[in-house]
Amino acid sequence: MNSNKRPNAKAAAAHAAGMTDRAVFNALKAVFIDGAFCAQAITKALKTLPDARAHAFVTSAFYGVLDKNVRLEKLIAGLCEKSPDKTAAVVLKIGMYYLRYADMPEYAAVNRVVELSKHVGAYSGFINAVLKRSIGFEPQFVGAMDKFTYEHNAPEWFCRALIADYGETRAAALLDAELPAKTHIRPVAGRMTRESFDAAMRQVGELTEYGCYCDKKATERLDEGSYAVQALSSVRAVHAYVKGLTGGSVLDLCAAPGGKSILVSELGKFKVTACDIYPHKIELMRGYAKKLGARVSLRLNDATVKNDAFVGAFDLVVADCPCSGSGTFRTKPDVLIKRKPSDLAELTALQYKILDTAAEYCKAGGILCYSTCSIFKCENEDVTQKFLQNHKEYGLLDTVKLLPDSDRCDGFYIVRFKREGA
Repeated sequence: MNSNKRPNAKAAAAHAAGMTDRAVFNALKAVFIDGAFCAQAITKALKTLPDARAHAFVTSAFYGVLDKNVRLEKLIAGLCEKSPDKTAAVVLKIGMYYLRYADMPEYAAVNRVVELSKHVGAYSGFINAVLKRSIGFEPQFVGAMDKFTYEHNAPEWFCRALIADYGETRAAALLDAELPAKTHIRPVAGRMTRESFDAAMRQVGELTEYGCYCDKKATERLDEGSYAVQALSSVRAVHAYVKGLTGGSVLDLCAAPGGKSILVSELGKFKVTACDIYPHKIELMRGYAKKLGARVSLRLNDATVKNDAFVGAFDLVVADCPCSGSGTFRTKPDVLIKRKPSDLAELTALQYKILDTAAEYCKAGGILCYSTCSIFKCENEDVTQKFLQNHKEYGLLDTVKLLPDSDRCDGFYIVRFKREGA
């Protein structure tokens, strides 16, 4: 082979870096400009990369920019006389992330992002000038709250809500909580014992009381269908639902994507009816239950509307309601980007309506569970108190609250009420 025709190593490296940077940009553009969900955006972007070795960098940069978004926006505001257009803003966020948080020389970070700007329609001269000015730049703050939001990388409304509920010190601890970056999985009962699961995963992951944090490659040690991907907070919630129970009829009113219903079916002699309002989610749950060999009855049902067939029919009713997702902000940054403070009033009204309807479905002596993946008291304790005030036929049985800083998992709230009569 003629040596003159061999690919120039430097050019090949630049080409690979360019593809990687464009994948980061495309994923972030999908979130910030097109309104896509984070998981969907990164999955689509990774498919454009022929070299799987770039996946780790793209994923890290994508979630890194999202995690530092409030801080990056504050820097851009301080460096630019007027707000840049949406495309330039995304490019600048990538550049400032590379400069401040990536293991990359400053000149390389600037050069890469300037080159990126040429491919995505941002004015490269502007990008180059702002990035160079950003080196060593520190923003000015207007009041303590402005500084608090910058230091803890969360929108002002979110910070204020947490401070109101927990105080400033605990709010800061919640916002700064570090959670395992890997995926949590658990063994599927009847297909794999806990002992064999632990033996397989002990050297490749971090064991928990119910499963393991590990990466995708580690799951290759396990047979497909012998494990389920399920957040530790979700598994803990299910164990809280069935505490002290060994069986009975169970109704899960907001069951999609189905992981909690399936786990309930594994934990005792439970006959589970799982519901959702959307037909396509019922089909997704059907496929998931089949994959894991779970016996779960699926029903199309609107949780806000009384279903006469359900009245007084269940030993355990679970209302795991739609919520702000504020407890998942560390693992699902969509919450800090898409949610607005005005959403909370609408959500709490929906949550109470579902819980109020669910109260009809418990047998005498039965247990009603209310849960959210929120850490805001307006969605948790306040809904609980309103329910108890309006439903004297129920008494408070117990409450579990998981918080990121103390429980090393997403935030979750579970309260159980017992219906009088047994």
